[in-house]
Amino acid sequence: MKILIPFSGGINSTYSLYRWLTETDAKVIARYSFEKFSIGSENHGDDEYNATEFKKVQDIVLFLKSEIRDFNFQQINWTKDYVKEIVPIRGGFKLGKYDIGAIAPRYEGFYQWIKETNVDGFSFGVSLENSATDHGYLGTKKLHQRKIVENTGADIYLAGTKDLSPVPIGDDFDPDIIIKELTGRFEQYDFLPEELQNLVLKCNSYSCKKEKCRTCAYWRTYKKFVDEGKTGRDFDLYCAKQGSYGPWRHEADPETYLYRGRGKDGKLPYLLYE
Repeated sequence: MKILIPFSGGINSTYSLYRWLTETDAKVIARYSFEKFSIGSENHGDDEYNATEFKKVQDIVLFLKSEIRDFNFQQINWTKDYVKEIVPIRGGFKLGKYDIGAIAPRYEGFYQWIKETNVDGFSFGVSLENSATDHGYLGTKKLHQRKIVENTGADIYLAGTKDLSPVPIGDDFDPDIIIKELTGRFEQYDFLPEELQNLVLKCNSYSCKKEKCRTCAYWRTYKKFVDEGKTGRDFDLYCAKQGSYGPWRHEADPETYLYRGRGKDGKLPYLLYE
């Protein structure tokens, strides 16, 4: 079996890559591509961010190849450029907006990558937190993005599923069922060996200078949970409930809901920013 994994050095893709290398004997291809755009509070497209990200990617690849087993790592460009396209965060929602143009290059690229590599399966970093919107792979209807990768003929695997089994496709894919079973990135982080925990890409809440850094706020609050004897799973579910996603998607108010339940100041009120 041959599996393709888009790899960014973040938790979701590192978790997926680690599991495929340790729990299977599949031939693994991991592909990395620089993002050439910025969106929201994220730094994608920034030269400094990309350089830091790629260094992390290289360090993780070196560790996995030397300590686990060999695999095929490739650095490649996206096949489509970013074009801004703002849409409602979920169907029928009034305030929350989402730049669906940011994910279009990825999905078009995934289609080409799968065809080029002729793999049997494709595993990418869709996890609990991705259920906050109706875009990407977890929409409540048969989305264009989902159909792109389904039409390749490869089996589709999501990083957040409990076992390494392909998800249903077409009309058999029920996002409400899938979402209830997904793990989040902090449960995945807990699962990784300490060496990989130290290598995965994450913001430093002690040195970051951004006042509203959402990534730092996540890590700061996660640490508080851990200090209280709780787990990454506890923290993922706390965020999902407070942010009205995952099993609590139905609690989001179409009139007022913003991305992951953020306030008008751009912050997520359930995280620690200071």
